[in-house]
Amino acid sequence: MSLKIVVLAKQVPDTRNVGPDAMTPEGTVNRSALPAIFNPEDLNALEQALRLKD
Repeated sequence: MSLKIVVLAKQVPDTRNVGPDAMTPEGTVNRSALPAIFNPEDLNALEQALRLKD
């Protein structure tokens, strides 16, 4: 019997270095002004899945 694991990952805006143009006048995040990164929690899930596979 083989174990199959699925990990869902999402790109999110990198909010570590937020500049003055990171927010729109409406108060929402300006995604084009921030680089996209993998959600750090998703990377933790991927690492755990790889550990389970091994």
